Amino acid sequence: MTLIVTSRERRHQLLFFFYFGVAALSLASRSPDLKRNLNVNNGTYGILLSLGAIGAILAFMFIGQLVHRIGVFPVLIGTGISLYGSVAVIPHIHSPWMFMLMNTVLGLGFNGYNIAIHDQALKRQLLSGEKAIPRLHGAWSVGTLLTTSLSILITSRVTFAWHIDLLMAILFAATMVSVFRMRPFLIRGSQEHPESDSVKMKDMWSMLTSDRYIAFAYLCAVMVEFSTNDWVTLSSHQEIKASTTLSIVPYLLFMIGMVIGRLGIHRLLAIKPDTYWIQIFSRIGGSGFIVFLLLAKYFAGHNFGLAFTCEIVGFFIGGLGGSFFAGVLTQIASQRSKFPGGVVVAQMSLALAVLTFFVKILISLIAQVTSITYGLMIPGALMIALSFFKKLGPRKVEA
Repeated sequence: MTLIVTSRERRHQLLFFFYFGVAALSLASRSPDLKRNLNVNNGTYGILLSLGAIGAILAFMFIGQLVHRIGVFPVLIGTGISLYGSVAVIPHIHSPWMFMLMNTVLGLGFNGYNIAIHDQALKRQLLSGEKAIPRLHGAWSVGTLLTTSLSILITSRVTFAWHIDLLMAILFAATMVSVFRMRPFLIRGSQEHPESDSVKMKDMWSMLTSDRYIAFAYLCAVMVEFSTNDWVTLSSHQEIKASTTLSIVPYLLFMIGMVIGRLGIHRLLAIKPDTYWIQIFSRIGGSGFIVFLLLAKYFAGHNFGLAFTCEIVGFFIGGLGGSFFAGVLTQIASQRSKFPGGVVVAQMSLALAVLTFFVKILISLIAQVTSITYGLMIPGALMIALSFFKKLGPRKVEA
């Protein structure tokens, strides 16, 4: 029997992703303020951001199983408190050690919430037959676009702490309203998922041990997005010499590219399969990202307008090129696995946390020794490398 998804459920499911996008990247657009609070160099700053992987790994090892044992509702409440609370505290931190601790809590809340809402979406998608993930990722991108636009408008008028504290209070209240209104539709515990009892700790690492192909493909797919979140405003502020407010503009264009791609990919998928578009967009996105950022650095010393334009174009192409990779690869990974959707998301994210940790450390070291622009060449090259993954798609999984 095919499940009919009501408009109420669809609306609040979109809101989960939308609020998540607004909250999760609210700090990214104000990274110059965050770095100034911590009073550290580029290398140390990048390493501190990378250590958020500790909380992410904890989430990926336990939250996927917890969702299947106690259900989505309590997990959303717990991870929502961790996510919004830790983001609200960070603007008040001036100690790198305290930031590392709070960033771990943020990593736990961020990724735990991510697992819960993806598990809900994948299960309902399976029952209804709707391909909802790209549209939900589009809602996330609209949220990130809103938070970036808001930062441009208020950065010069409102302090870092007031901006983040007030925003997190509003988002937490709105999220809890959606959680309680969605409660009748949220997946319950193990009585609905008896297969979850067979998920063991070693199974959580299976994507790194038995399906490295999809894990490395996912790494190549998302590093431009991850590294842009970490470095875009600092790159514009330090290397192009843009003001704190103007340095957010390339990030805004990056997110516009993401929104356009995620909301429009379904039209392209009606023409050609997803693997075809992954190859095309990874080459265009990665190449454009690299070329225009290098041009921006070249012009930075003697023509600010041209350098800033190249910076904007480079990040826009990178955002458009990699816009739909995460949603498509999430669906592919779920099709390739014998595990439930939430566990698959946790497995894939755990593998990604481990792999991106090392890549982020490398980017940080290059940013410190040379420049942020040269560090960002790594994610650009990885996006191009995604085009060489020819065997994406469902595989035969042993029982």
